[in-house]
Amino acid sequence: MDRKFSGLQRLSDHFAKFVPSAVRDIVAQNPEKPDFAKQERDVSILFLDISGYSRLAELLPPSTLSELIEKYFSAFLDEVAERGGNVNETMGDGFMAVFQQDPTENAFAATETALGLLCATDRLNRETKKEPIEVHIGISSGMTLVGSTQFHGRRGTRWVYSASGRQVNVAARLAGIARSGQILVSSATKDRLSGKYLIESIGIQKLKNIAEEIEAFQLVGRV
Repeated sequence: MDRKFSGLQRLSDHFAKFVPSAVRDIVAQNPEKPDFAKQERDVSILFLDISGYSRLAELLPPSTLSELIEKYFSAFLDEVAERGGNVNETMGDGFMAVFQQDPTENAFAATETALGLLCATDRLNRETKKEPIEVHIGISSGMTLVGSTQFHGRRGTRWVYSASGRQVNVAARLAGIARSGQILVSSATKDRLSGKYLIESIGIQKLKNIAEEIEAFQLVGRV
């Protein structure tokens, strides 16, 4: 029995590596009947993309590129987790993180994470002898649907914990127009930062799939 329990515990530990911490928190709050339903919450969304990923894929063998990305992303995920964020979606060349602990602090947490991500990138570039990595980041804040999405297929139901809504789209598009090493934030995020950061307007932007034009701002650094 002890051996069986030990085996189940190891299996559970392995599965836990693939479960977002936000989901583990929900289960911990109510193990018998966790509430995975989507809820509208005031959050900050951060998107990070790697600049020139296609170029890197051409320059480096797939195994080398995979090893390089894993090294950088391991450091990036530490930066996100350290400030209470959750990585809800990863792509080959980037990821989305959600900060939803406290509406009044989420923008600060996302902003500090963004600055930490740039510092981590610089540090790893100095340490590695491989092709240097550059990143660009977008942040947006506001009401967002956060929770589980179910996909029903022939092989059963698959659950994905994610965020959706306008703020997700804005953050992704801001990251898309940001230059290498640049952090762009929405006006809502800028308004929540209470003058603690140097922020400059880059003007009115027409973002893809966003109905109205919005003013975007560059985060320069701390005051």
